[in-house]
Amino acid sequence: MNLPQPGQEHVEPQQPYPPLVAHPRPTSSEPGQSEARTLVPHAPSPPCLPPRLSSSSSEPELYGPDRLFAPAQVARVYSRPVVVENPLRRIPDLPLSPPSYPPNWQPTFNPAAMAEFRDELARLEGVVTPGVDDTPYIQYAIEALTRGDRDTGYSAGEASSTNGGTPVPIIFPGLPQGYPAQPQQPSYGPAPIPLPVPVPGAVPFPSPTPYPIQPGAAKLPRGSTYYDQQPPTTLEPPRPDPRASADSLASSLKQGQRLTQAHEWMPVSRQHIVSKVSEHKAAGVPALNFKPTALRTPALLGLIALSLVMIALLMLAAIYSELHRGLLPYEGTYGSQYFLFRVLPPLVGAILLLYAQFIVTTMFRILPFVGLASDRREDREGALFQDLYPTSFLWPRLVGSWQTWVPILITWLMNLTVPLQNSLFTVILHDGVWVWATVQGVAWTLVAFYIVLAASTVVVWSYWAKLDNTGLIWDPRSIADVTAIISDTNTAEDYHGTQLAKTRDGIRFALRRRTSDRLGYWTWKDGRPGFWYTLGSPLDNLNTLPLGRDQLVGKQMAKNEEAPGPDGRLSGDHDIEGGPWVQGRDRYLPWCLRSSQLALFVIAMVVLIAAILVVSFNPVTNIGNGFLPQLDAAPTLSAFSAANFLYSFLPSLLGMILFLLFQSLDMNLRILQPWASLSDARGARAEQSLLVDYAACAPLQVTLRALRNRHWKVAITSLHSTLFILIPVLAGAIFMALTPRNGVVRMYPNMPVFTATIALLVVYLFSIVALFPGRRALRMPHAVTCLAEIIGYLANEDVLGDLSFKQCRSRAEMLSKMRVGMGLPETQTRWTFGVATEGGEEVLGVRKARRFTEKRVVRKSQIRRRAMV
Repeated sequence: MNLPQPGQEHVEPQQPYPPLVAHPRPTSSEPGQSEARTLVPHAPSPPCLPPRLSSSSSEPELYGPDRLFAPAQVARVYSRPVVVENPLRRIPDLPLSPPSYPPNWQPTFNPAAMAEFRDELARLEGVVTPGVDDTPYIQYAIEALTRGDRDTGYSAGEASSTNGGTPVPIIFPGLPQGYPAQPQQPSYGPAPIPLPVPVPGAVPFPSPTPYPIQPGAAKLPRGSTYYDQQPPTTLEPPRPDPRASADSLASSLKQGQRLTQAHEWMPVSRQHIVSKVSEHKAAGVPALNFKPTALRTPALLGLIALSLVMIALLMLAAIYSELHRGLLPYEGTYGSQYFLFRVLPPLVGAILLLYAQFIVTTMFRILPFVGLASDRREDREGALFQDLYPTSFLWPRLVGSWQTWVPILITWLMNLTVPLQNSLFTVILHDGVWVWATVQGVAWTLVAFYIVLAASTVVVWSYWAKLDNTGLIWDPRSIADVTAIISDTNTAEDYHGTQLAKTRDGIRFALRRRTSDRLGYWTWKDGRPGFWYTLGSPLDNLNTLPLGRDQLVGKQMAKNEEAPGPDGRLSGDHDIEGGPWVQGRDRYLPWCLRSSQLALFVIAMVVLIAAILVVSFNPVTNIGNGFLPQLDAAPTLSAFSAANFLYSFLPSLLGMILFLLFQSLDMNLRILQPWASLSDARGARAEQSLLVDYAACAPLQVTLRALRNRHWKVAITSLHSTLFILIPVLAGAIFMALTPRNGVVRMYPNMPVFTATIALLVVYLFSIVALFPGRRALRMPHAVTCLAEIIGYLANEDVLGDLSFKQCRSRAEMLSKMRVGMGLPETQTRWTFGVATEGGEEVLGVRKARRFTEKRVVRKSQIRRRAMV
């Protein structure tokens, strides 16, 4: 290698990055004349990457955002380097020294090959990394060409001097102890960094401090604790080998690889965590296999056992009645026998129906989380927008695979069992004696229903028993539980702007790149240590990077909204008493709670009750005297009577419809009550808002918890919703065909049962009327019946940055961090649902209600955003 002559520009051999080499010019060969080379001025080095990005890593040279900040690399070429002259700068013709290139470079010089090589790079750049801004490259080149002779080599940030001295070490804060102070010898590919064992005493879910991320990149987990305990480690930038870099570049161009980004995540299982930190240290890491009580083996086996008992009793009654031509002698329409044969069977059937409905309701709540935790992308797609609650069983809502929608369909069909139970027994004449007998057709039909119910429950049990990954640590019953799940998410930015969307379709379009997010444990994809539990995305592909609120999203969301009327108000979901305040914030109410529907419901109930009373007590049509059935009332050999079946099955079926309609009112009120509590201007304590779980409770359990929280409307409505199951039970037991002394068969009512039914209908009417006042607090911009709609109100800095929801291993730990039940109620933290300024914008969401005497916490990110605005 030729030594540089005095006055010549040279490059130190220990520079961290190789210089650009000039093309030699022919010079005179006079003896004693110093020879020199003219070099292209060296460009400033771009910002350094973390130490893991060695010179041998090929991907950042052409792919992804890393190429904007990676050290310059020298690719292997098969010809002399091409000189890029600055047309605006005159380079003096200095005598050059003899060329010092390897001798085999001379015959391989081929400008055409170089042009083809550059064209190939440009083509691959356009294909592999679309959308990457090349402005930094252009500025980089301009500065390199116009800088002059001030530098003779690359400078790493300002780490190297103009004479090619040793660069100042770059400090990357947050790296754990155990990493080498000096980088390894560069290789031909990115070497993974080993995962060290966490320090003793570290929390199970360390949210590591990320590498510095460029503006616009996805946010990383908040609340770092693991890396904050580690002192910074000093690393020097890697010193690339030109030949290794060239080989890496060529390999990347051929294979289309892209280097792992610093912000990218990778899902991991608990088994992987245990293998890294040992079983003893991972003892506090919960398994993601939680199942609610209703979906566990004891609860499901209980429903199967009750179904089998019902099948056995039905078969016994049918067979015994067929063999002995009856069961017991008839003693009249009043007494214990009437209750035993006409009221008790549908009552037991109603209890089994409520049991099956509660299991289906629990399945609805858990299935979206199971889909988000699945390894299959197809299962995760759409899980964010899947319904969390079946608001009514009046019509089946089939979701999930056949193992889930088949039981849902069977449970809906089980609504017919209560009317059938009402017509199960009748009175027949045997040997001149009236006796109670079992209607054979109805009995065996019910046997088939309960066999199908038992079989579907077995399917449910087999599905949930074999499901090892539900993605849950505990039961997500409330808003606080969902907040704890998403507290470390990296997709929160995508939900900004969806809070005021009216329809789920608008939210689905805005979150169209969030359709395959995943729930579970995560770690850094580049091999850095640490793991955490949240709902997030790998962000390892440009197609999954967060979208900004561009005009396209706004147009599509506006397309799904209703256009405002002449008065400027939206013509959508507002009540007749709404007034001008019904705008975006308060535009939504469930269909069954709107004024027009409630008014129609009240009118229908008034007409029904009035018609029953008029017909029943009019002297001409007094039902106490009986009425002709207009059907054949004589029982057949199988004890089937057309008149008895019609006047028991039809009233019970109408009563079942009323019960199912009121269920929708009750469920929607349960869902919206936490948000109504948060809408109070004074805020609400966590027990009355964030932790309210009415939508996940069993029927009578709702009433007890609502009374404890002083939510009187929910308590009364939920209690009535459970009691109204007696309407179909009693309505089907009112009438019975009897033969008076004149020998003409007439339908006679059981007056106590009839009176109880009328009383329940009156209570039904007043329960609907009681829903009219106080509905303004229930209003929302859109529904909150799927995860995407709920997360939109939680994806703000106040909630996601709250330490109460960070790294909770159980619900009890979360309650402890929230200080639930600690201190006087007046001193406890209150939460509210409203608009607050965040990053210079008004954002609607859940946040803490601040007192006038409370010091407001201002984060550095908010200061920076306001400064930029």
